[in-house]
Parts: sequence; C-alpha cells; structure tokens
Amino acid sequence: MMTALSKLRSVTALRAAATATGRNSLARRSYSTKKQPSPTSLFYKKFTRPIAKTMLIAVFTYQLAYWAWTKAETDEIRAERDATIAGLEAMVKEYEAKTKGAVDEKTS
Repeated sequence: MMTALSKLRSVTALRAAATATGRNSLARRSYSTKKQPSPTSLFYKKFTRPIAKTMLIAVFTYQLAYWAWTKAETDEIRAERDATIAGLEAMVKEYEAKTKGAVDEKTS
C-alpha cells in the first residue's frame, strides 16, 4: 500500500531529477523576440490563393478558346472537303453521261 508520504516523495524526487538535468521550465525560462516576417513572405501569404485562382481561370479560359478555335477550324476543313468531293462527284456524273451518250451514238 502506498501512503501519502510515499506519493509525496516520488513527486519531489521527480522534481529534483528534472531540476538536476536542466528540464525545469521555471528555472530556465527565456523569452525570445519574434522576428518580423519579410515583405515577400507577407505578399505570398496574402496573395497566393487569389493568384492561383486567377491562373486557374486563365488556363481554363485558354483551353476553352483553343478547343472552340480547333472545332471551328475542323468544321471549316470538313466543309471544304465535302464541297470538293461533291464537285468531283458531279464531274464524274457529267463524264459518265458524256461517255454514255457517246457509246449510244456509236451503237445506233
């Protein structure tokens, strides 16, 4: 069984051991002056999020404009090809009609 005296001894023994090793916070309290942060660090602390948001919105806007431009250019190229193909098909039909007419004249 522990008595009140033995509890008191263990607490005082721990305090004495802490003081002997220099871990007693009351005996070695030192105050340090806080160094003022630099203006650069203050700027980055204050404006990092707004700059990041602005950059993200700018990249998104650029990607959207690039996609729209590429889509419009692709549609234009496809329309030119379709027009070229339609013109060539019309020429083929015209030549077929001419050759068919020439063959009909020879056979008659």
